[in-house]
Amino acid sequence: MHLRTSPFLRVLVASAAAVCCAGATSALAQEPTTQQRRVQAIADELRVRLEIREAVHVSIVEANRLLMSVEPVPDSSPRAFALNVEHDFAVTLTDAELAAAIAHELGHVWIFTHHPFLQTEQLANVVAMRAVSREALARLYDKVWKRGGTKGDLARFLGPDTETQRGLSPAAPPDQSTTSGAGTP
Repeated sequence: MHLRTSPFLRVLVASAAAVCCAGATSALAQEPTTQQRRVQAIADELRVRLEIREAVHVSIVEANRLLMSVEPVPDSSPRAFALNVEHDFAVTLTDAELAAAIAHELGHVWIFTHHPFLQTEQLANVVAMRAVSREALARLYDKVWKRGGTKGDLARFLGPDTETQRGLSPAAPPDQSTTSGAGTP
């Protein structure tokens, strides 16, 4: 026996199925990747060490002309920040270099929340060196410059390499050049 259905019922069932499938697809798309979890874990740890109270939400993106960047989330309450990380760049970094890159971006967050009129790359690195080594930042800049086919002035970005400078960041851990199993060299 064949059950006859009205066209309205068929459209209703098809629409419900489409909504359910679309919901499942968007939920799967929102599931964090291994790389996103890796970056978020490092960002969360560094946020605590740098005494940044604001939330920082990591997104792994296909392309970012700055490779990694941070910006305030518009209209967020409480105030939060978005850290956008280019996937192809992040996978080339060791854990120490990735931590240095994230610490630099969190340096911008720290400045923004304390002295928003003082944003400079060097000051972001001074804040970063409270949590990561100057050497890790130097290796990071070397990779960034090689990727862009340029060479910059390390002293301009990190300040002079002196014992006094190193003394400003006593909390910086010893340099670790380990790599992660998440596709880094």
